[in-house]
Amino acid sequence: MKTSLKRFFAGVAAAAMAVGGLALGATSAQAAGPVASTQTGSLTVKAANGTTGHTLKAYLVAAYNSDYQAASDGSLNFDTFKYVVTKDNGTKSNDESAVKAALTDAGVKASASGSASSAAEEGLRQLTGQSAGTPFGYTDGTATASAAERKFADALAKKLTATDSTKWTPSNVQDLTPGDGKFTADLNPEGLYLVVDTYAQKDGSKSTQSVPMLVGTKFANAAITTQPAGVGEVDMKNVTVPVHKEVVTDNTGKAANNTPSYNIGDTVYFHLSTTIPDYSGYAADPTLSDPTGKTIRQLNLDDEFEAGKFTGTKVVSVKDATTAIGDQQGVLENGKDYDVTGEDTDTVTVDLKRLVNGADGAKTGWKTGDVIDVIVSGVLSADATTTDKANTDAADKTGADSNGNSNKVTLNYSNNPKDNSQQNKVPGDTVNVYSFNLNVHKVNQDNNPLGGAEFKIVDKADEATPLQFTVSGSTYTHAKKDTDGAIETLKSGADGSIAVKGLKAGTYVVTETKAPAGFFQGALPSYTVTIAEHYTNDKTNTTRTSTKSGDDWLDTLTYSNTPDNYGLVTKDATSPSTWTVKNVKSITQLPKTGAAGIAFFSVIGVAVVALAALFAVRARKASRLA
Repeated sequence: MKTSLKRFFAGVAAAAMAVGGLALGATSAQAAGPVASTQTGSLTVKAANGTTGHTLKAYLVAAYNSDYQAASDGSLNFDTFKYVVTKDNGTKSNDESAVKAALTDAGVKASASGSASSAAEEGLRQLTGQSAGTPFGYTDGTATASAAERKFADALAKKLTATDSTKWTPSNVQDLTPGDGKFTADLNPEGLYLVVDTYAQKDGSKSTQSVPMLVGTKFANAAITTQPAGVGEVDMKNVTVPVHKEVVTDNTGKAANNTPSYNIGDTVYFHLSTTIPDYSGYAADPTLSDPTGKTIRQLNLDDEFEAGKFTGTKVVSVKDATTAIGDQQGVLENGKDYDVTGEDTDTVTVDLKRLVNGADGAKTGWKTGDVIDVIVSGVLSADATTTDKANTDAADKTGADSNGNSNKVTLNYSNNPKDNSQQNKVPGDTVNVYSFNLNVHKVNQDNNPLGGAEFKIVDKADEATPLQFTVSGSTYTHAKKDTDGAIETLKSGADGSIAVKGLKAGTYVVTETKAPAGFFQGALPSYTVTIAEHYTNDKTNTTRTSTKSGDDWLDTLTYSNTPDNYGLVTKDATSPSTWTVKNVKSITQLPKTGAAGIAFFSVIGVAVVALAALFAVRARKASRLA
């Protein structure tokens, strides 16, 4: 976006190219009374930030003279080039007076003998492109024009909407046609034009309104085979501001989390990022007191959690990650550099207008394009969505996943240099986090539902600490240890079911600790369940360039188990997350294979040995009696 002002003002410093060179021979040419060209010149405005919502109109400032010539090498002979301030159908309009007044406002004091147009033409010659060091012609990030061309373009554009005698009613207004990343027009006559953008926010429009552009058309004379560099082309003077979001592993935001599954009750961290827009041409109000908001620069992020899925939402940190301002390497302060609203609700807002307006106490030294990093967090709630399968219906794997819990960000920033209260509302990335189910179906030997069986579940990574749950009926939802009413024993309902919700991916040990009354307590099964996840990274999220962003869509989810010792546990054929667990009333009902069979025959063996010993004792007694 940083370009030289000569390219920016392609009308004065491209159509005219070296204005200082134009002064050569100007006196004699002016006395001759130049005649305006009647040829058509082409003009292209390159819109790298898109054409959606933008309408461009070109207002003729001055025509080229009709008798300019080509040099021997096919380039423009600058000595023969002149400006001709236009007349309306051969009679004077207010074009020349508007141009002259705008030149005066820009600090260009031209005097020439003859008509007002002569003075205006002479003033246009005196404009130079050497006074600007920024792409828009303003002191960086301010509304203060630093270049004569910028001052002139703004002053002339202001006269279009004036409500007094200074209003400019141009005699020649033409529309530019939007196309593929550009606006084009064939303008008659060829000459110097003021191009003004109007902007209406629409779906898909993300860029700001362009500041006025002063640009000259290409030279129509076929003898000019080498057009001056940049003539007839200009980059649209507006900006877009990126906004991104990702799930991160902790409150530092340094590492993306590309396996975003969580236990219910876990704290989830999200990283938001945007940049400080180029506020060149935008007023600033350090007092933040303008009731209309027209002078107050706007920049805020709305972080929206899926309704009801998170609790304890808050802003963890905000920093300028590009410029180390203040004493803490870019760390910004709540209440001084920004304001936070909506914590503990579904939408948390970080408003940075204090920083970008230079409010009292706000840090200084930030620059256009500085990256603003925000970390927000929320606790995955007991009402979060849990799943036991991936969503295979969505082909694009972007946006909110109905099987997950989503979080999205929206950026709002001023888009109209005439009115800061008008804002772009730019949707950013939507990211998902997931939590999973694990179910038990308890039955007797005849596969009838069995209530009253008790279980405990541990994470294989910490087998000494049973997981805790809150309970509603036969549904058990994972809970932190300090949660009121949390228990570690799960009991099957009358229908034999235990529904466990809210587990992250991992390996869990499920152990029956107590069989219902009347059932054998000596063979209680224990088995492991592994929940394995796989994700597709959302490639539309460019938060990180060298690694995947923390924006992932669950594409596969698998459950597997290891057998129990007694052969009493089988995987349910209709539910991926459910295991059927049997109880038996006696050891004789245990399956006769594997470990269970060994256990059974071991018991029989002990009984046989005991009987043999008994018979031996009796036999010895009998022999003594004989």
